[in-house]
Amino acid sequence: MDWSKAKTILIFAFLALNIYLLFQLLTETWATEVVTSDNTSIAQILDQRDVDASKLPRMGRDIGYLTGSSEQMSASMITKNREVQLATTLDNMQLEVELKQAVPLDENDLRTTASTFVTEYVPFGSEYAYWRFDQETRQLAFVQTYENNKIFSNPEIEADTETYIGPSLLLLQLNENYEVTDYKQRHLTNLSSKSQDDLVLTASEAISQLAARKYFQPNQEMRAINTGFYSLPLDSSGSLIIMPPLWSIAIDDNVYFVNAIDGTVERVEFNLED
Repeated sequence: MDWSKAKTILIFAFLALNIYLLFQLLTETWATEVVTSDNTSIAQILDQRDVDASKLPRMGRDIGYLTGSSEQMSASMITKNREVQLATTLDNMQLEVELKQAVPLDENDLRTTASTFVTEYVPFGSEYAYWRFDQETRQLAFVQTYENNKIFSNPEIEADTETYIGPSLLLLQLNENYEVTDYKQRHLTNLSSKSQDDLVLTASEAISQLAARKYFQPNQEMRAINTGFYSLPLDSSGSLIIMPPLWSIAIDDNVYFVNAIDGTVERVEFNLED
């Protein structure tokens, strides 16, 4: 046997093994650094913005999608205080009601007194929850709910020559004396949840989406963050609406919808006050 040749082969074999082991070690180390870097990045984003991760709400990983359709609205749906309400409809999708006499609300407790008005005057009133008050337009926004989850929509949707409110919205119009003068309403029906296999974004990940797009800077304040669904605006009466889960995040006076499935972000064109 040529021991010199055998020795050379063994040396190269051990060298190849060492190179392979070194490559494996570097690969594992690199992967660990990538994961750590990502996690640290999110942690830094939260820390720079004074957000306590332990206090953020959680969204169930199996929340899935919500489906439904636009209710065909009509004046006959008004069954409470009907004699003081003048109602018309827009394409059978939107109820538009003028009150014969304005109904006063408590300026210092709009949420409670407006909720009472909705229960006593508005069709399906118990299905709506208070959302926000737009100081500029003096509109109070309520959103429809499903199993305690709010179904958010954009306040206004342009369609051909008409302007609609979002498919899940109820907007109360106030005058300068904080009295309800009229309201617009749309309603979703045949609501049901559909399970899906996609993982949803956590609250921290949703916040990082806003930071990456410069919607949430370190000098800004996160005023609220909530889970819910998003009713897409493109629909017609009777057609199926697919509503993905979302994070609704209020940064200063702006509200952003972050799709919890694909991470897309939409800014709500609404001058909002709590």
